Amino acid sequence: MSSDLEKSKNKRAMAAVPEEVLAKKRNLGREEGQEEEEKKDSPALLPMPRGSRGCFIDPRWLTAKIAKDKMDAAKLAPIPPVKIPTLEHFKPPPRFHTRALLPLRESGSKAALSAAKSLVGISSSLGSKPLKRCSGLLIDWDEESKTCVVLTTAHLIRTKDSPVNVWFGGEEYTSNADVTVHLLDGTSEKGQLLYYQPHYDLAFVRVKVDQPIQLPSFSEEVTFAEEVLRLGRDNMLDLRITYGRAAYQNPVIDERYHYMYFDCADDDNDDDEYDSGGLVISLDGKIVGMFNISSRGSFIPSSILLSCVDLWKKYGRIPRPQLGMAFEAIKLLEPAHVDKIWRMCHIDDGLVVQEVLKGSPADKFGIERGDIVECFNGESISNTVELENRLMNTCKGLSDNYNDLIEVHVSVGVFHTLKKQRRIGELTVSVSDLGEVIARGTHLLF
Repeated sequence: MSSDLEKSKNKRAMAAVPEEVLAKKRNLGREEGQEEEEKKDSPALLPMPRGSRGCFIDPRWLTAKIAKDKMDAAKLAPIPPVKIPTLEHFKPPPRFHTRALLPLRESGSKAALSAAKSLVGISSSLGSKPLKRCSGLLIDWDEESKTCVVLTTAHLIRTKDSPVNVWFGGEEYTSNADVTVHLLDGTSEKGQLLYYQPHYDLAFVRVKVDQPIQLPSFSEEVTFAEEVLRLGRDNMLDLRITYGRAAYQNPVIDERYHYMYFDCADDDNDDDEYDSGGLVISLDGKIVGMFNISSRGSFIPSSILLSCVDLWKKYGRIPRPQLGMAFEAIKLLEPAHVDKIWRMCHIDDGLVVQEVLKGSPADKFGIERGDIVECFNGESISNTVELENRLMNTCKGLSDNYNDLIEVHVSVGVFHTLKKQRRIGELTVSVSDLGEVIARGTHLLF
């Protein structure tokens, strides 16, 4: 009876207490409960024991104190905002919407965005050390295995440049590098290096891609001074677009002779490292070449790229006849120089021999520096890109077995400048997928 009376008194007392007071008590109880839970989860702070010679900090206490400080800091750390790409203040690597490029804004944007669907980022490392970050082109997709082949520059895995120039050799590459392909959806996948070719500085990488890709469209023709765009992806996968014009130039001594050049007035201070392995496209969005980083902005024209891809698919390698000569095109010399050659030799077209490898078939045939190669396999020749295409075509119709491609026979029409004599001869030259080496003399080192 007395207990029922006590309960009734307590209920009446509780009813007399204001609601806000009760709420504060309930909240206080919850907070005390939360503190008890946090104490369970938090590392215990050990007492600081005293030694006989004064105070010291027990290492266990210090470890627990640091852990607790980190937990407290994590609770107070602000949550980073979610980035919304459509609302993000975006600053493009190089600006394309400029006043100077206003006439190209619509057509150029359309071309770049179309070609960019086949352009990815790619990086390499050796152990924990990064090697290169560049761009790459998706060229093939296998639906059954859900894999794609990426064509890029072999600079990706180059560990050492030639100490003199490329015709001396000495470049070093590593096939043991770890390769990562950075896909357009922001994910990254481990790539498998399939093959690299040091003469053309190309590499083929296989990567897992779950969805079908948009295969690129190529144009095999690019005219002198044609307006083109250079595309690459930086380390954030953002698209880099640079305007320029395609140019034929004679190579300098440290360059192969299968290149064309990307001429851009505003490119002197531009960091184009990421563009290596990227694309050069026409204003209708077709690929006309692959950029290969150099001091002069060289790129491999699409006619040679396509031949390289075809040969790789056929042989698993890219064979190339090695003539043992280096050249300059007469038509790309200064007009006054062309005029002088015409006055002295009555020739205004062809390739001037700049170097001959000692002991090569060309050397044995009697070709010397300063002679002019007027035709190759019965057809006139005007520049070194034409010559390179002819060389590659000699391998396309040969045996399906790569091991049978030891040597090929080519015909050259030569004008011996000093003797003022024309000759046509057949050279039997070796075939290799290594970088061609010509031991130059000191006259071409500077």
